[in-house]
Parts: sequence; structure tokens; C-alpha cells
Amino acid sequence: MKFGVVFLVLGLLIGGLGFAATTLLTDNVEASALEERQNAAYQEGTAMETWLEQNRNVVQAASDAPVVDTNDPEAIQSYLEETYYDMPESRMNGLYVNTTTGEVVTGVGGDADSVETLAFPDADELDSDLSTDGVARTDPYSMPDQLGRSADTHPVISYYIGVNDGEHALVFTFGLADRSTGMISTADSDTVMTILDEQGRIVNDDAYMGNDDGENATFLTTYEDQSGVLETVQSESRGALRVDEPPGETLRSAPYNFNPDGYVVGYYTTASDLTVLVHTTEAEALGFAHSATQFGLLITFVGVALIGVVGVVLGRTTARSLSDLSDRAAAIRDGEFDTTVESDRIDEIGTLYESIDDMRLSLVDQIEESDQARARAEQAREDSEQARAQADTARKEAEEAKERAERARRDAQEMTDHLERTATEYCDVMRACAGGDLTRRLDPDTESDPMAEIATTFNEMLDDIERTVATVSAFATDVSDASDDVQARAAELEATSETVSDSVQQITGYADRQNDRMETISGEVQGISANIEEIAATADSLAETSQHAAERANDGREAAGDVVDEMEDIEHRTESTLRAIRELDDSMAEIDEIIDVITDIADQTNILALNASIEAAHANNGDGNGGRNGNGNGFAVVANEVKQLAEETKDSAAEINQLIDTVQSQTTDTVAEMEAMREHVADGTETVEQSAAAFSEIEAEVTEADHGVQEISDATDGIANSTQELVTMVDDVTEISTETASEASAVAGAVEEQTAAITTVSQNADALSEQSVSLQESVAAFTTDREATRAANADDHETIDATEATELQYVDDEREIDDASSAPKVDSEIDGKTDAATARDGVEATGETPPAIADPDATSDDSADEDGVADDKEETASGDTADETGTDR
Repeated sequence: MKFGVVFLVLGLLIGGLGFAATTLLTDNVEASALEERQNAAYQEGTAMETWLEQNRNVVQAASDAPVVDTNDPEAIQSYLEETYYDMPESRMNGLYVNTTTGEVVTGVGGDADSVETLAFPDADELDSDLSTDGVARTDPYSMPDQLGRSADTHPVISYYIGVNDGEHALVFTFGLADRSTGMISTADSDTVMTILDEQGRIVNDDAYMGNDDGENATFLTTYEDQSGVLETVQSESRGALRVDEPPGETLRSAPYNFNPDGYVVGYYTTASDLTVLVHTTEAEALGFAHSATQFGLLITFVGVALIGVVGVVLGRTTARSLSDLSDRAAAIRDGEFDTTVESDRIDEIGTLYESIDDMRLSLVDQIEESDQARARAEQAREDSEQARAQADTARKEAEEAKERAERARRDAQEMTDHLERTATEYCDVMRACAGGDLTRRLDPDTESDPMAEIATTFNEMLDDIERTVATVSAFATDVSDASDDVQARAAELEATSETVSDSVQQITGYADRQNDRMETISGEVQGISANIEEIAATADSLAETSQHAAERANDGREAAGDVVDEMEDIEHRTESTLRAIRELDDSMAEIDEIIDVITDIADQTNILALNASIEAAHANNGDGNGGRNGNGNGFAVVANEVKQLAEETKDSAAEINQLIDTVQSQTTDTVAEMEAMREHVADGTETVEQSAAAFSEIEAEVTEADHGVQEISDATDGIANSTQELVTMVDDVTEISTETASEASAVAGAVEEQTAAITTVSQNADALSEQSVSLQESVAAFTTDREATRAANADDHETIDATEATELQYVDDEREIDDASSAPKVDSEIDGKTDAATARDGVEATGETPPAIADPDATSDDSADEDGVADDKEETASGDTADETGTDR
């Protein structure tokens, strides 16, 4: 009985759910169909508004043409013919009308002589204050046929606007029946679309308003509303509803022939107060909903029937088996454990029989185990009495152990708190160090040896980092000072050039002095008559010295010749570059002229685009819809695009012209700089040529001196009485020769330094300045020990001061050339400065920054200091790597 009730409830539940689901599906499908009709009405209403606005824009664009204000009928006729055939296919005529008389002055699309002939409804409006700015529109009306078509009248709508100061008007008429071709309902035989005016009259539909046969015309026919559709439309502008009765006589008659028993209508009211109604038969709109309802009810009925059949078939056998199983289970409950529980069924009922039989056997086993457990429990009770005594003893021992554990826990807690406080302090210090404060240190005075070791190691690492930062900071200052020093070198180059000129002049003077002395020696030797051997030895020594001087002078002359060749090559390259830059300047001028031409063309194109826009479309008031009809309004869009392109071309030409002005300005500056550099090269070439000439003269004079010495050696028999004076003069000649060689070396070194400095000093100054600023900004983020920093700065400044002192000594030595002992030092200092410049060039090539600008003659102690700093940096890097590895672990 209960089993049958369950199946009955299940059947009722499935039936109710099926019916509810079917009803919900039907409602959703019906709502979707109504929404589809509503969207169709909205789309058609939007298309109607677009068509009306498109016609308005066409008339507005036509009125903007200058020709319509000329009062020249022939020109206006020609313009109307051109414009008329670019209009949409629904156009009927285009007229130029006298607003006072209503006379058609000229036009296209008919031969009417006045607007009254065309049944124009707004003829009185033409004679009043007709606007020349806005386009007016008539209500839909029937216009007599002027084109020889089949129908006597045509449903049309006209647009008009005043021109020529309101004395005339442009009137364009468009056919409403031609819109039926593009409506969305023309391909659906079960759908009828109508458009009503404010008075409920049909002004447009999808059946050409019966205008194709002339007998069933529906234009301006009142829409018969028997179902209250129009009342619903007045309350809401957009929606859809279901009508369960046939439509009115208008829809049932030709040309619509719409006669269903029920239908669905979608409606939409446009901004022009036109109402669009889309009627669709109920079978078409809701056919799927009806099919879904029938199918859902059928499925529900079949489901309930299947449940009933299953309940009847399974109810009997299942109820009988369950009753038997219930009796056997009751016997087992009463203690009859030898009751057999068996069944031949192989379904869930059979499984239930087996489960209950297994339960019976399990109960028998559990009863036996329970008896055995009872006996064991008695024995366990006796054992527990003995264990209780042992437990008391163990409890006391446990309490003592608990006290010891409590003391150990307190000690561990104290150590943990201490470690947490220490770790917090260490974290604060490390966070401050990470923020750049390298003066902070960890306190190694702690109860934990590992924490103390961490603090000691971290402090040592900070010391290394602080020393490194201090060294880098000092080095940044050194680099900044060195950059200033390098910039000062540029000024020294001019002084070096002047020194070369002075040295050459002094060499000339020394050569003159040597010539005078040698002439004096020649006169004095004639009076010498004694000490032939000593004079001969002295003469040989003098000959060797003169030969050496001649060789040095020859080397100086050859070096000066090489410098002259190089300077001439530089001058040729400079002239070639100058010619190329001038050609570039001329090309820029030509490009500038071309840009001017492009700008003029862009201006003219812009003017042409404006004229085309005035002739073709009203570019300021159009909304872009006219460009989609493909019948002439696209020309206005093209004109607008041409105007925008011309403006963009003009702007681009202006930008290019500005860039050309900038390039020309830079080219002019470059030409001026190249001219100045060429003049400097020419001056340098002239100076070196003078040096080469001086070397040639020195060589000639030294050669002559050597010949004189040979003559002295041959005349040793007559120089005995003038030996002392000869020795003095020979010493004089030796000193002059030494000074000559020194000056030759100074000239060669100065020329070499000038060549190297010209190519590197200007670059090094800027590069060193930028690197020093960047390095100082990076180091400024760290706070270090001030004393250590000052000490490091002091050491580095001593190095720079030593370098500056050496450079000052170099300048003084050049100016005091008369001191013969300064020549070797000048040579070494020039070589050292050349090496320093080479080193700076290497630094810029590799991108590395040296620790400091050291003196070329720096001692091994300075090298040791630099090695120590490098070692400190390596140790710091190793420590950082180790710390990072430990942190990762």
C-alpha cells in the first residue's frame, strides 16, 4: 500500500513539474515572439526616420549651392538636372518656385506651371516668411501624375526651403510608395506592415498602398481599430501585444488580405509622430510556442503513464518480498537467530535479504565475542586493582617530572623571549642598513653564542661595506675633481701651442749663438800653438757631440714632416666634410622650397574642398546618413575628406618646414665650426712647417759646426796659445747643442700632446663629469662613518694634489727652458701625461671607471693602497654572497 502511494505521489509530482515547465517554456517563447515583433516595428520606424532625414539633408545641400541665389533660370535648371539624378530613386520632382505667385520658374521631373497644379498643400506657407535656413516638410498628400505613370495620383511628401532672400523656394517631392520595396516585411506573406500619421491614417505600407493597380488604394485610409491597438500605442511608444480576434476591415481587404483568427502586432511611434504597426498571424508568430506546449504536455503524460505502469508491475512482487523480509527481521529481533533469511531475487530486494542474513550471522558472532569479553573483563578488573597501586607510584614520579619540565619550560621561554627581542633588534638594524644607514651595528653582547657570532660577522661585513662605500664616495669626488682638471687641460692646449712657437724661436736664437761662437773659435784657433794632443782629443769629442746633435736634429725634422703630412690630410678631410655639409645645406633649401609649394597646393586644395562642400552638401548640419544612399550625397563626404586631408597635409608640411629650419640652423653652426677647425688646422700646419724648417736649419748649422771641428783638428799645430779659450768655447757649443736637442724634444712632445689632447680632452671632460655625478648620486644613498670618509677623502686628495703639483711643475719647466737640467724631466712628464690620456681613452672604450687619476710617477705604495681597496671589495662581495646564500637556506 505504501509502495503504491509513493509511486502515486511521484507521478503527480512529475506531472506537475512537466506542466509547469511547459507553461514556462510557452510563456518564454511567446514573450520572445512579441519582442521580435516589437524590434521589427522599431527597425522600420528608424528606417522611416532615416529616410525622412536623408531627404531633408539632400534639399538642404541643394539650397547651399551659390547658383540658386543668382536668379538665373538657365543656370538653376542645369544645376537641378545635375542634382536631381544624384538623388534617391524615390524623388518625384525638383522645382524652383516663385514664392509670391507660386509659379514654377524652372524645374525637373514634370511640366507643371505652378504648385497648385501639383496639389501642393503648403502653398500658403510659401508666400509668408519662408525660412532660408531650415528645410520645411509637408504632410503626406496625393500628387497628380506628371510623369505618365499608370496611376493618376501618387502618395508623396515634399520638402521646401527659401532661397534668393526668400523670393524663391526650392521644392523637392519624394514618392512614399517607392519605400515599400525596402521594407522588412515584403518577403513575409504572413506579415503586414503599416505606418499611420497622427490622425490614424495610412501613409505608408509594404503593399505600395494599392498604388500598383489603382483600384485598392489605401493611402490616407483610416486604420480600423477594433481591438484597442491604437489606445495602447498612445500610452506607450514601443511594445507588442497579442490580439485573439480577427483584424479590422482595412487589413482583411485588398491589397493586404490579412484575415487570421488571431494575430500579434508590434508598434513603435517615431519622433515625427508616425506610428509603425507590424502585424503577424498568430500561427506564424506563436506557432513554435503552440508546438512547444503540445510537445511538453505529451512528454508529461507519457512520463506519468510510465511511472504508473512501473508502480503496478513492481508494487506486487516488491510488497510481497518486503512483507516476508519484515517477518523474518522481527523473528531475529525476538532472539530467534537460527531463522533462515534467503531469497531467489537478484535485484536490490535480494541484496537486502543477503544483507540481513549477514547481519544475523554477525550478531551471533558478536554475542559469542561478548561472552568471551565479559570473562576477560573480570580478569582485567583484578589486574587493574594491582595496576592502580603502581599508578599511584607512577603519578608521584610524573608530578616530580612535571615540575622539572616546568622549570625547563620557563628557562626555554626566557631564552625564546630573549632571542625574539634580539632578533627584533637585529631586524631593525638590518632594515636601517638596507635603507642606506651603514653606521648602525648589531650588539654582540647577548646570551646566545650563535646570535653573538651573527652580530660579530654582520658588523665585520658592515665595516667592509662602509669602507667600500667611503672609498667609492672619495673616488666619486676624485673623479669630479679630475673632470675639472681635464677641462682645464683644454686651456693648457693653447698654452702648449704657444710654447711650441716660443721653442722654435728659441731654437733659432740658439742656432745663431752657436754660429757666432763657432766663428769666434775659428779666429781664436789660428793663435793656438801648444797642447796639440789635448786639443785633438777635445776636438774628437766635440765632433762626436756635433754628429749626435745632427742626428737628433734630423730625427726632429722627419717627425715634423710626418706631422705636417697628417695635418694636411686633416685639412683635406675637413674641406671635404665642409663641402658635403654645404651641399646638404643647399639640398635643405631646395626641400624648403618644395615644402612651400606643397603648402600652397594644400591651401588651394582646402579652398577647392570648401567650394565642393558648399556645392554638394550641408557639411555642418548633416548627420552622415546621406553618405549611405550612394546617389550623390557621398560627394559631400568626399569633399569633407579632401578638406581634412588638405589640412593634415598643410600641418605636416609646417612640421617638416620647422624640422628643416632646425636642421639648417644646426648645419649653419656645423659649417661655422668646421671653418674654425679648418683655420686652426691651417695654423697648426704652418706652425709645424716652421718647426720643420727650423730643424733643417739646425741640422745645417750642426753639420757646419762638425766641419769646423774637423778643421780645428787639422789645425792643432797652431792653437797652443789659445787652448783655454778653445775649451771654454767648446763647452759653450756643447751646452748649446744640448739645449737644441732639448728644445727639439720639447717641440716633438708638444706636437704629440696637442694631437692626442685635441681628440680626447673634450670627450673625457663630459664623460668624467657625467660619471662623477651619477656615482655621487648613487653613493649619497648611504650614510657612513664621517671620520673614515674624511680620511679616505684626504688620502685621495693628496694623490690629486700630487698630480696637480706635477702638472704645475710641467708648465713651469716648459716656460723655463733655459735651464738645461729640466729637459729630461719635461720628456718624462710629457710621456706620463700621454700615458694618462691613453689610459683615459681606454677607460671610455671599456666603460670602466678607474679608482683615481694617479700621477704617472706614482710610487708602489699607491699601487699597494689600490690593491688593498680591491681586496676589501672582493672580501665584501664574498661576504655578501655568503649572506645571501644563508638567507636563501
